[in-house]
Amino acid sequence: MRTRIIISILLALLLVIFTIQNSEIVTVRLYFWDTNIPGALLFLICLCIGVFIGILIPVKKKHSEKEEDDNSAGIQ
Repeated sequence: MRTRIIISILLALLLVIFTIQNSEIVTVRLYFWDTNIPGALLFLICLCIGVFIGILIPVKKKHSEKEEDDNSAGIQ
């Protein structure tokens, strides 16, 4: 339990340092859309999209494998 707290504090400290160092405004251009946001926020948005995709793909793959197993069991 104590190790978990220490790791959590270190990760929070790293997050604060990262946010301070990447607080400058960056321009994001996507076709006809332009916006200015802090670099740390852009990183956080990309991280959330990546986590969402990482969660979605294995769930979809397991679901399709289960359907495949059900279909092959019904044929025999």
